[in-house]
Amino acid sequence: MSETNGADQPSTDTTAGPNPIEQLLQLATLIDPIEVAARAIDITRRTSESMISIMENLASTVDNLNRTTTRINALLDDIEEPLRRVMPQVGNAMNAVATLGEAATQLSELSKKLGPLTSLAENAGGLFGLRPGKQTPPQG
Repeated sequence: MSETNGADQPSTDTTAGPNPIEQLLQLATLIDPIEVAARAIDITRRTSESMISIMENLASTVDNLNRTTTRINALLDDIEEPLRRVMPQVGNAMNAVATLGEAATQLSELSKKLGPLTSLAENAGGLFGLRPGKQTPPQG
């Protein structure tokens, strides 16, 4: 038996289809260059319009920031000098309030320490007929 397989003999089958170069040329004929150019021009135009709009918005934002900065600087110029003059007096007032607080604390402690002396004085006044909260009878 003398059979030969397909690997031993070169294939003479021509069912591979059209040539790749011919396929490429057929695809190229389907592309309309005028339509592609029109699309490219339209996309370029829309992109340019968008960029111009973005730049205008950015310029407007920068102008607003400049105006805001100018207003803040003017406000600081108006407020800074009076604040510089007032701050020492505010500091002195805060020190005075702290001193008053210390004095109130000392008065509270003094009244607690004088509590026994107060009760002694009330008892002594009771011996002489004086009662706290009542007026002394007029002497006649």
